[in-house]
Formats: sequence, C-alpha cells, structure tokens
Amino acid sequence: MNMSEEDVRQKLRDLFSDDRLGVPSTLNPETIVAGAKRRRRRRQMMQTTTGMAAAVVMVGSGLTVFSIHDRDNGAVFPSGQLGLGQSATSQVQPGPAAEPPPPASSSAPHSSVAAQPPPTTVSGGPVKPPKSTTATKPPAQGKVTTGSLLTAAGFGKLRLGMSESEAEATTGPLRAKEVRGGCTYGYAEGSAVPGPTSVSLTESDGITVINPAGTVHTPEGIGVGSTEADILAAYPGSTKDGGAYVAPASAVSAYRIFVANDGSAVSILLTSINQDCQFG
Repeated sequence: MNMSEEDVRQKLRDLFSDDRLGVPSTLNPETIVAGAKRRRRRRQMMQTTTGMAAAVVMVGSGLTVFSIHDRDNGAVFPSGQLGLGQSATSQVQPGPAAEPPPPASSSAPHSSVAAQPPPTTVSGGPVKPPKSTTATKPPAQGKVTTGSLLTAAGFGKLRLGMSESEAEATTGPLRAKEVRGGCTYGYAEGSAVPGPTSVSLTESDGITVINPAGTVHTPEGIGVGSTEADILAAYPGSTKDGGAYVAPASAVSAYRIFVANDGSAVSILLTSINQDCQFG
C-alpha cells in the first residue's frame, strides 16, 4: 500500500512519541523524510546522468562501456557535476579520436598546371625524362673538296683572257667550234685541263667564260652540295641572279653558282665580270 508523505510523518511522530521507548528520541521526523527525499532525487538524477553519459560515450567512440555508481556504491561525484546539462562525461576518458585530415593548402598548384611526371627508375638508378627537342636550322655543310679545283684565274692551265690561239696552244684545237655574233664557242679537253670544259671568247677580250662539265669546287670550299648559307658566308658580296648566285672571285672575275630549288649548289662556272657571251 502506498502512503503519502504526510502519513509517513504522522507514523514517525507516533513511533518516537511512544512512552514505551523509555528514552526520549532526538530524531526529527521532518529530517528523516527530507533525507529520504534527497536520496530519492539523487538516485533519480544519477540514473538520468548515467543514461546521458552512456549515450554520449556510445555516440562518440562506440567502444567505451562504463557504469556510474551512486554514493552508496562507493563512487563520489564532485559537487556541481550532476546537474542536468553538466558535462558528466568528463568522468569518462574515451580513447584518442582519429585526427582530422589537414586542411587543403591554399598554395596547392592550379589544376590547369600539369604536374611533372616523376622520373622513371631502372636498376642502374634514376633516369631523367627526355628533354624536349625543337626544330633547329641544319648546320652548314662546311668546306667542299669534291671534284677539281676551279680558281678565280682559271681551270688547270686554261686561263681567263687567253686568246683563241693561246688557248689552242695550251689545250689543243677547240672542238665543236662555233661563231655566233662576236663570240666564239668551243670545247677544250686534254692534259692541260682537269676535265672537259666549254669556253666562250671574243677577239678583243679572249676567253671570258670557263664552264667545266664535271664536278668542281672553289678554294673557299664551295662546291656541289654547298648551301646558300655556305655561299653567302664564303662570298659576302654575292647577289642572286635567277637560279644562280654571282659571287665575286677577283677584281675581274666571278663565280656563277647555280642552285637547286632547295638552295643547294649543283654546278659552278667562272666568268669575266664584264662580258656579253653566253655561258656555253
């Protein structure tokens, strides 16, 4: 049967006022009831706090299991820590939480910049990535020494300015001789010249054109295969005339260097600077 607090107080008054006790009681029924009420509230608060702490621990770590006992079971709680909303979980020491990932650095490279690939490695050590190559101008051909030598003065013993009789005395009679206008054209060969050669001459100026049929080169190293850069480097005063470069060879002579579409030399002849005959 449940009794109210007032009924409990009255029963206690009757009990302690009974003359049969023989000893006057110093206990106050009000004090006993108040103590019982305090113990009941403490027990209820302990149960509430224990449930809240268990919930916090289960959510925070999922691993820690603990129990909180009231004063009767030996656990002592400092004053002020059993209030609702207070941090009762401070009595619990959960394991260390995982460290949060470091924040993204603002100095990270922009995504549009492609990262350099790491160098590959082999058993012999790291291998650097290949360097990028750029198109460069092909190097100069250098000096050409292929074929016979054609100088600024002539070819073999045949010289610019020789008269027709001097030329025939040196190389023998001109073959396939032909006169057109004021110019005589012929073909010289023999031991006096390194190879067969076409010539053009006039009565007043003698030989004005020497045009070897074979491969020749100049003392400056220009010959078949030389590039335009080679020609201009060897003869800075050269000028372009149609499909050929006219390169000064001396005060009275010049090389006429014929070039292909790619600019490489294909043939060379020697000519007087001032002359009107054809080149052979």
